[in-house]
Amino acid sequence: MIASLIFIFSLGALGQFALAYCRTLLLAYNKVELSARLREITGIDEGIAANDFDRLLSLVRLAPPLADDEAEIRAVKAYYRIARITNAIVSPLSRQAGQWLNQELQRCSYFAAVTLDRRLAPAPASD
Repeated sequence: MIASLIFIFSLGALGQFALAYCRTLLLAYNKVELSARLREITGIDEGIAANDFDRLLSLVRLAPPLADDEAEIRAVKAYYRIARITNAIVSPLSRQAGQWLNQELQRCSYFAAVTLDRRLAPAPASD
């Protein structure tokens, strides 16, 4: 019985840490400005929509990989899937919660755009 409680508590703590990690990533990437080159390649002029995530992520997969972003992509992809399911369930019940979840989904799409921009950026010249 005690072992089960410890296990459940550990899962809850891990879930809380994972959500905090993903939200921190999204807020940090949200401060990055997208390049004009990326806007031209993706055709994004006005803004990034919440449903652009899968399209942008497929473009990220086609771009040359960076060594440090695979774990971040997996984490945000899982966060996006959970937020999308939660949004489908909660939106009919609460307009405010639906708006907040839609904003989170937009942040995930923006994360994918910044990741694509980082992968497409020219390598710095070495001396």
